Amino acid sequence: MATRSTWKDRWVCVGGGTAGFGLVLARQFARRGANVAIIGRDGLRAEAAAEELRKNTSGEIIAFSVDLADEASVSSSSWKAWLAQTNLSVAIAAAGKSDRGFLMQLSSDEIDKLVRTNVYTSFHFSKATVDALQRDSGTLVHLASLAGIVASPGMGGYSIAKHALVAMSRQLRLELAMQGIRVLLVCPGPIQREETTASGRYDALVQERALPASLKQPAGGGNLKALDPEHLAEKIIAAIESRKKELILPAKVKWLAGLGTIWPSLTDYVLKMRGDE
Repeated sequence: MATRSTWKDRWVCVGGGTAGFGLVLARQFARRGANVAIIGRDGLRAEAAAEELRKNTSGEIIAFSVDLADEASVSSSSWKAWLAQTNLSVAIAAAGKSDRGFLMQLSSDEIDKLVRTNVYTSFHFSKATVDALQRDSGTLVHLASLAGIVASPGMGGYSIAKHALVAMSRQLRLELAMQGIRVLLVCPGPIQREETTASGRYDALVQERALPASLKQPAGGGNLKALDPEHLAEKIIAAIESRKKELILPAKVKWLAGLGTIWPSLTDYVLKMRGDE
């Protein structure tokens, strides 16, 4: 059975770990004594996050400023040089951005930005960390979303991007197994946010695109309780330790995703109810 000492002196790298749920994951590993590398586009925010973690851990905490959406930024970064001499136990691709809107309202540029933020970041992160992970037979974690396994109305280009991320993760799981690397795909529902960051998060998009007010809510107004971030982080670490391949929360959504292939008209009815509000 895994214990907190399991992570002592082992390196964990979190892409998109400067704020939000990425920072929660970094904090949980730091509490377990792991060495943690935080990757963020904004160098000041990355260092501030690292400083926070240093206050409550015996492990080493470092920060790197890298734009994961830009392959050139990754290739030329000091992070890439650091990876060349590091054994990684876990690499977590946590960068991403949500959206609201109906697809026919969107331009291809808007969809492209969401794909870059949600897919390219994870692809570049995965490609950069694979050699360091192989040296420690480590685990690559992709943080996707329920929107990546069930498409629902009003989610803008987010579901397109997350479906692509899910496909990428599942393909890498098969390909990287030959190199001794495990891949964990995580598809959570809405995650609780601090009131200051949750309030009004989608107000501008809903107003600009004349969307139903229900789309301001977590999961676009779907009947899903927001997940506690600390509990979710613990679930992810437990899934890594038990070598799970996929973690979908809440689990009931697995049935809806499966139903979509067997009885699509019923699935459409369940999901459409939210879009009609």
